[in-house]
Amino acid sequence: MTNRALPRWPIAVAALLAACLERPSAAPVERLNAGFTTEIFNNGVDSVDLLFVIDNSNSMLAYQQRLGDQFRVLIDQLVAPPVDAATGRPSHAPVKSLHVAVVSSDLGTPGSNVGSCNVSPDVGDDGMLNPVRAGRAMAAHRPWTSLPAGARPARCTTDPNQYPSFLTFTADATNAAEFREDFVCNAFLSTGGCGLEQQLESAYRALVVHNPREQAGNTDVNAGFVRADAVLGIVVISDEEDGSVRDCRYAERGQPCADALSVYDLESHAWGDDADLNLRFYAYTPGSAQDPTWPIDRYIDPQNANRGFTSLKPGHPDRVVFAGIVGVPLQVPMRDDHVDWSRLLGSTPQGADAVEGTAAEGPFTMRPNRREPTCPTSAIVPACRQQGTTYDASTASCGNPGAARAWPSRRIAEVARRFDELHGTGAVSSICALDYAPALHQIVDRIGNALGGRCLPRTLPTVPSAPVAGETVRVSCVVLETLPAGLRCEAAHGRRLSERTADGRDVCLVDQVPVVLGAAPPAGAHGFYYDTRPDPQNPSCQQRIAFIDGDSVPSGGRAQVDCVALASDAPGGAAR
Repeated sequence: MTNRALPRWPIAVAALLAACLERPSAAPVERLNAGFTTEIFNNGVDSVDLLFVIDNSNSMLAYQQRLGDQFRVLIDQLVAPPVDAATGRPSHAPVKSLHVAVVSSDLGTPGSNVGSCNVSPDVGDDGMLNPVRAGRAMAAHRPWTSLPAGARPARCTTDPNQYPSFLTFTADATNAAEFREDFVCNAFLSTGGCGLEQQLESAYRALVVHNPREQAGNTDVNAGFVRADAVLGIVVISDEEDGSVRDCRYAERGQPCADALSVYDLESHAWGDDADLNLRFYAYTPGSAQDPTWPIDRYIDPQNANRGFTSLKPGHPDRVVFAGIVGVPLQVPMRDDHVDWSRLLGSTPQGADAVEGTAAEGPFTMRPNRREPTCPTSAIVPACRQQGTTYDASTASCGNPGAARAWPSRRIAEVARRFDELHGTGAVSSICALDYAPALHQIVDRIGNALGGRCLPRTLPTVPSAPVAGETVRVSCVVLETLPAGLRCEAAHGRRLSERTADGRDVCLVDQVPVVLGAAPPAGAHGFYYDTRPDPQNPSCQQRIAFIDGDSVPSGGRAQVDCVALASDAPGGAAR
């Protein structure tokens, strides 16, 4: 990840560091006004578990085919990362082992029989990995029953049990070309799935409600997919907004739940009067009485890393990557190499100032419930239309809207935003693009960051804030290290005793070493420092907390890093 030029405002960073393979499992300490919470550890991992959430509603055929055609880009760059021309080194550590799984977006419409959702209305495909084999709804419309001859690779058969619940790729043993075809056999779900998609909840059902962990004695249908020592990636492919409806059968223990399943009932007017049920997922104000969806905190909670998707990586929330190839504009607003989330989604949850405009392909918006002027009661302005098409307002109508399009996927983008701002591991790209290679490159970049495990998702303010050439700087950070039993804080390694834990372990205050930005620490110094040189494990990373050689956290120890910007760095010079 490149160095990001961000406004200087107060932030708080809580981070845990550990060495070797013994890493802390404690939840990070939360701080008021936390800009992000992350964990940094000294050695990366080389395994990745990738879950693809595939929208299999009736508008998705071309998008699924596009993903399958370009999937090889993802595998190639994970296994054989490109070399950075500036450093001559790979952009990230090569991945040696991959688990790749697929779920559909179909969870049915419990309590109601609605069109394409009535095959298995109570649970749909229930977040089961490889729905071609295990999905109850997919059993009635498996891909070979609707796709034209030759659309699927020759390796694909019509046996639903051809593949296990997830695919396994080993860098030194698996044929990459055959693996790409196996992925298409699993991920090309075709159409016929429920048109009221629950993309976030399908991933949640697969990863949190089911038990996908690789554990002895685990007999869950999704068992074995998530490995303790692997980065977890979640990639959503969809052209619609997330409609993950509150179904209190799946409520979290200790969390309140108000069932919203009557949103699927056309006779119910509690959710609005639109005859098109899809529009009930655009017409509400988030968090209002008309909002039928689960709160975003269910999937990623900034105050509790042991909840939602990050609960799969206790103590390591930065090892979860979340990306969407979804309904966002073809030209996503960017700041450096990250999405400018405030421009894309707006400055408030309601998104009244989210990006909108007109491209060659036609009007687009990320503002919710923006109705088409020609048919305000039955359609909304899309987030994008297929790249390269030309919009003609004189011929567009409710019955003939023109090119393939995608609607604003605000909730999916909000989840990606939290992953990006908290851990540097979230991204979105437009499903309307003809070339998904840039989107896949972006996903690889976020996975590469998680593999390295040490990159901060944003730059830290320094003191002084504008150093002259050769001037050393500090960051307003404190590092407290809890040592394993029997070890003591040593001045020779830049440690001073701060306190002792109830069980007698030393808690050390680690000295900070002032450094020149972009330079190595001075010889003979000991402790930690703010390293803005390219990370050897991830050269695109240029901001991390590092330890001088010989002063790293010992195996079995842990360190908490708290950083707070000075008041003078805040807008107007005042702390918030």
